[in-house]
Amino acid sequence: TDGTFAGPNGYYEINRSYDRQIYADVLANINKRFEDFTLQVNVGASISDTKKDALTVNGNIRSDGIPNVFNVMQLDKDTKKEIQAGWRTQSQAVFASAEVGYKGIYYLTVTGRNDWESALANTETTSFFYPSVGLSTVLSEILPLPRQVEYLKLRASFTKVGTPIPRNISMLTYAWNQDTWSGWATQSIYPIRVFKPESTYSWELGLTARFLDHFNLDFSWYHTNTVNQTFEPQISVSSGYATMYMQTGNVRNTGIEAALGYTNTWHGFTWATNFILSTNSNKIEELVHNAIHPETGEIINKDKLALGGLGYSYYILKPGGTLGDLYSTQDLKRDSEGKIYVDASGNIQTNVADEIFLGSVFPKANLSWRNDFSWNNINLGFMFSGRIGGVVYSATQAALDLYGVSETTAIARDNGGVIINGGDVINAETWYNTIGSSEGLPQYYTYSATNFRLQELSLGYTLPRKVLKGVADITVSLVAHNLWMIYCKAPFDPESVASTGSYYQGIDNFMTPSLRSIGFNLKVKF
Repeated sequence: TDGTFAGPNGYYEINRSYDRQIYADVLANINKRFEDFTLQVNVGASISDTKKDALTVNGNIRSDGIPNVFNVMQLDKDTKKEIQAGWRTQSQAVFASAEVGYKGIYYLTVTGRNDWESALANTETTSFFYPSVGLSTVLSEILPLPRQVEYLKLRASFTKVGTPIPRNISMLTYAWNQDTWSGWATQSIYPIRVFKPESTYSWELGLTARFLDHFNLDFSWYHTNTVNQTFEPQISVSSGYATMYMQTGNVRNTGIEAALGYTNTWHGFTWATNFILSTNSNKIEELVHNAIHPETGEIINKDKLALGGLGYSYYILKPGGTLGDLYSTQDLKRDSEGKIYVDASGNIQTNVADEIFLGSVFPKANLSWRNDFSWNNINLGFMFSGRIGGVVYSATQAALDLYGVSETTAIARDNGGVIINGGDVINAETWYNTIGSSEGLPQYYTYSATNFRLQELSLGYTLPRKVLKGVADITVSLVAHNLWMIYCKAPFDPESVASTGSYYQGIDNFMTPSLRSIGFNLKVKF
């Protein structure tokens, strides 16, 4: 075995993990009518308790051990490590909602929820409350609309949503030093006692309509502000702590969601089509402004934070920008005219550069178009989906170019090199060894994330109930997903994600390719 990965006699690891989740809720419902008024009330409570325990033992096989026998007794005591880890979180909540209707025209909806989160233990705030209120009016019942408009409803709402802080950052915890195996170390996060839940305030206006017998429309506009976000502000702390968390910031999201549908039947043939469009504009209104350092009491203001990313790429947050703004911090060395500098030996170099904006990984719009056809128990459906705007970065392509195994480098070699500075030719190997080094210069491996695809296709047949003497309906379907990428300029699927973290989106580093799936579906309806 290669010594990088194991000793001469091999390596052994055993890992056992136990996960437990307990969830319970109780709900009471009231539904009453009083002449022109209707009342619906829901009152309830819930509890969720999640626990994880893991135990790992690993190390190289002893030199005097029995070959190909793998157990903990065979482990060399100098490389043997035991790791025990785990956590537990609990959430308790009470909630209520009430909707009052008048003459089936006017509706008022009010909700409230209070959560107690274990992540807030040892803080001044052990619970948080978030309400909502909504108003809606069926305009078609009170306005003289054209007869072609069968139904028209207007709605407006305000909502506050609370999110707890990450676990274990409000208290002093300890970690075993696994690298040096030298004992316990104080956690590098400075414990802060004053925490507030991250809160999102949302306003929404919407319109629902049915018209021309076969059309339906649903349109929504929303505006949200998220405050008290918890993040690491990159400020110095006292000895023994590497970082601290702080709550500040204000991020705005504004967008629309619209769905237009049509359904009709002609002599047993039915066609239903639905088009959905959504857009969102994300903007950082405030980053770190007049925040108080919990240790020193000094006032802190920051107009820039660099978070996440890969290699020379970073997500840099600035007021006026978005949470998905991707930058490069490295560039090719250039001369006084701004051209790529080539030395006497024909080599090029890189150096630290001012932040080069690559774009936002967020799309400008998402859309889908679904169609369903049915005739004589035969059903056919398909959906196209698309994403417009945004960028992605491929470190995979940079690595393939570095080693000269990509189609791009083959074309460059066949062409005798790479053209730079409007006409100069540089050796292909020299060029790609430079821009493809490490994870690559991100500006040369950033691509448009716009793509369109055939997202879903299904074909099915329903065996009528009478064939089975009224016992059941049986539907057999062929269902396929992600069948055809119609348009995509990126070297990987822009919709694939390698992480659920906020600051590693739109980055490909030898990520598993997206899958096409084809299968059968059987549905029995009694």
